[in-house]
Amino acid sequence: MEQLEQQRIFQSFLGGASYLIAKKESLNKINVFPVADGDTGSNLAMLMQAIVDQIDRETLSMKQLLQSVADASLMGARGNSGIIFAQYFNAVSRTFAQGEEDALSLAYAFKQAVTDAYHALLDPKEGTILTVMTVWSDALYQGVLREESFETSLEQAKEKALSALQQTRYQLKILRQNRLVDSGAKGFYHFIEGFTNTYCQQENHSIQSIESSESEPFASDIEHITDQPTFRYCSEFLIKEAIIDSASLKEQLKGLGDSLIVVGEKRLLKIHIHTNQPKEILTYLETIGTVINHKVDDMYLQFALSKKTKYPIAVVTDSIADIPEALIYEEQIHVLPVNILTDSTSYLDKLTIDSKNIRGKIERNEKLSTAQPSIQSVDALLSFLEGKYAEILIITVSSKLSGTYQLIKQRIEAKAGNNEKFQVIDSKLNAAAQGLLVLSAVQAIKEGQSFSQVIATVNETIKRSFIYVSVASLTPMIDSGRIPQKIGRLAQKLNLHPIVSLDGNGEGKLTGFAFSQQSATNKIIKQVKKDLNKGRLEAVAITHADNAKVADEMNQKLACDQLKMNNYTVESSAAIAISAGIGAIAVAGIKQKEERK
Repeated sequence: MEQLEQQRIFQSFLGGASYLIAKKESLNKINVFPVADGDTGSNLAMLMQAIVDQIDRETLSMKQLLQSVADASLMGARGNSGIIFAQYFNAVSRTFAQGEEDALSLAYAFKQAVTDAYHALLDPKEGTILTVMTVWSDALYQGVLREESFETSLEQAKEKALSALQQTRYQLKILRQNRLVDSGAKGFYHFIEGFTNTYCQQENHSIQSIESSESEPFASDIEHITDQPTFRYCSEFLIKEAIIDSASLKEQLKGLGDSLIVVGEKRLLKIHIHTNQPKEILTYLETIGTVINHKVDDMYLQFALSKKTKYPIAVVTDSIADIPEALIYEEQIHVLPVNILTDSTSYLDKLTIDSKNIRGKIERNEKLSTAQPSIQSVDALLSFLEGKYAEILIITVSSKLSGTYQLIKQRIEAKAGNNEKFQVIDSKLNAAAQGLLVLSAVQAIKEGQSFSQVIATVNETIKRSFIYVSVASLTPMIDSGRIPQKIGRLAQKLNLHPIVSLDGNGEGKLTGFAFSQQSATNKIIKQVKKDLNKGRLEAVAITHADNAKVADEMNQKLACDQLKMNNYTVESSAAIAISAGIGAIAVAGIKQKEERK
């Protein structure tokens, strides 16, 4: 039997991954199944980038190499096709026996892994990545079984896979309607195309690429015939040391959404599901294992973007910005969730945890902290937006309060290519004030301002923005470092309730005291009402940490129909609930330009 060189296979995996990454945007454009969220290419590129970054280059055996690929793919997998890919690689690693280095053993592992890929789905469909995966794996195995060389077998299998890919346009109704091949299937083809060409050391592809054989609709930006997703959130969870197997877990989750996929083994399981209940699913998963990572994408927003971007400039912020959910969707604002940490789990702010959940955790004396968005979530969002917008404006929470600004700057600098389309602005604000600033950027874009003009508008508006916070307890703000400990401890001894704001650099400061939270709140209302009555404000917003009744009462007292933006009340982020405490109330606003000193 033909023996394989581990290093040659290693390079082939890298070649396949790199080739697929290069095809990211073309895959996004044809993504209509299972939902038209336009991110299949981005998701598969994230998976392949994880393989490129994490694969162990010092592996000594084929088994170790395949295990390294499997582990990297499970950690980096996103989306339906990405998770199927990960299950496939994990099954290849599991099937390939230790000590084997021959072509037949590898081809057999590829063939056997297809069964595991099918079993990962609750309702597998033909005409998808599974179909092309099956055809390629079987053709490769049959070629090696006939004692063809591994090179020849790879070439022949690639031809079969290309034919199977072209047939997917006829196998599902949504693909027939749009005259498209399946994007996940095409992604798999690109991987094996790059794998084969690297292994065979070809500088020029000997087999016609799918790119040159497609008809015009494959590369065009025509609007596809698609329906809005049934469920809003594409949710994925990575758990370790589960107490039930994948089959049992699928049975437990099948009624909570669709597109359910469970891959891996008890020691490490990855779950993908389209659902309206990501919080509830996470709560359940915590009872059967340790949730070590998860992500939640808004498919309604992604679907809207796949139809048409509302504005030429993307506006991005983090979840500390308090903006009504309806406005986020209506204005196509992209939000990076910050992480909320407990001793055992990391949650996604506003997606899998909110201030109501924080209240319960505080009452149970759980240790809570916040962390900036993950590198993976930043990279995934920037990758997704890069192909949809000419320019991207990112407005972050004050850099004095979080490392989010620095993280995003670093990730943009780390990206290859032209970074001029990205602009990151430190808002020097948080909560509702940051939210109003983001909405002012949207308004500037609506007015037709250029990218540079919008940036100038945002920077000028920062100087006119303010926020006042009335807290129920000083302890959270002292513990989080939002106010100086000496001043905070003294205020506690005197039973004083402070009014907290931000200075010009975005750091917390004390602007006043009262003998109760109600009194502090009344002082804030009095000051803001005075400015409103004199026409000094163009925007006002109220945010609260699980204190909706008081917030609504404040909103009524501050109602004004002369503002440029409609004033609103919104629940604060979980991050603010931790730093300011449950029950905190904040009023934010933007002063009129003539009021600036």
